[in-house]
Amino acid sequence: MQARPTTLAEVSARADSLERFGRELADWLHTLRGLGSRPALAATVAEAPALLAGRFTDGALADATLAAYADLLATRIGIAPPAWCLAADRVAPEPWFASEGPRGRIFALRDTPPAFKRRNLFSAAPDLPVRLRAGRPLVSAEHRRAKNAERQRRFQQRRRELVHSLLISRRLSVQSANR
Repeated sequence: MQARPTTLAEVSARADSLERFGRELADWLHTLRGLGSRPALAATVAEAPALLAGRFTDGALADATLAAYADLLATRIGIAPPAWCLAADRVAPEPWFASEGPRGRIFALRDTPPAFKRRNLFSAAPDLPVRLRAGRPLVSAEHRRAKNAERQRRFQQRRRELVHSLLISRRLSVQSANR
């Protein structure tokens, strides 16, 4: 079984049809759920994906979708969008709406994020499961155990030194009292 794509370039490389593109994009979105730092998230969109316009029908729509997600992710994590997503060949040739009917289109026109509107894509709520974690980056349990063991060794050494110094001072005070 093939691992989930970690970058939009991998999504593009694996897509040979619009259906496969949709599955790979969904897998990439699932990968994002496990990332919580800006550098890790930025790395997923840094490399320019190959253009899909000539590879299959509606490939231009897929190209626009990749650029829109890269732009939206960059906006959410507070970085500049990658240069590749601003190219003119990353815009859908015709407006595309995720919902059918006039009412759905009106809501899509109103609620679509700017990153998607700029690329002629209209969807009221594109899925982008990004949550930055506050604080330090995650470390493995093994790393935490090793750091805790070292901290305990230092603590015990300081205690031994304190006890040793107290014993010496007590001996000196006993010796001076006996004189």
